[in-house]
Amino acid sequence: MVIVVYDLRDEGAWQAAHRHRAFWGKLYTDIHPLDYDNVALVFRSAGERWRAWERVRLEWILKDRVRVA
Repeated sequence: MVIVVYDLRDEGAWQAAHRHRAFWGKLYTDIHPLDYDNVALVFRSAGERWRAWERVRLEWILKDRVRVA
């Protein structure tokens, strides 16, 4: 499980959160509003069979977060 917090006041954070949820898949992403300006996405594993692919998607998300922030 990976948790990423998005500050929606930052330009592009809302789009990044949508993009990252699409990268990972809606079925295995939980959305938790923290307050009016912050949301946490929890990326859950789809199981052992998907571990290698999830590592690739996690790299995409982390690289994109650095670029956006």
